[in-house]
Amino acid sequence: MKALLTALPILFPVLAIAADINCKGKVTWVMDYPQQCSGNTAFKTSGSDGQWICPPSDNGNAIVLAALTADKSVEVYIDSKNGSISCSSLPNYVSAKYIIINP
Repeated sequence: MKALLTALPILFPVLAIAADINCKGKVTWVMDYPQQCSGNTAFKTSGSDGQWICPPSDNGNAIVLAALTADKSVEVYIDSKNGSISCSSLPNYVSAKYIIINP
């Protein structure tokens, strides 16, 4: 137990850095670009700083299209690569880990 308590202060910063980022916003563009997105569409949100994001699955494609047609915003979670990327520094055609449509 004492070893665990000693390790916790070391683990918390590591876990905080490895967090996903949320590039949420309204879906502004959708295009079909299967070569870049493993057969899925690509999309931009108002929070992706003009970069294209790839949905993780066919269900992700459907969520993005539903959000676009219903004028809803989405929560787009992306691996931060240990803090090396942010929503304002996304690489083009980054893959989302998961997408949530806001009611």
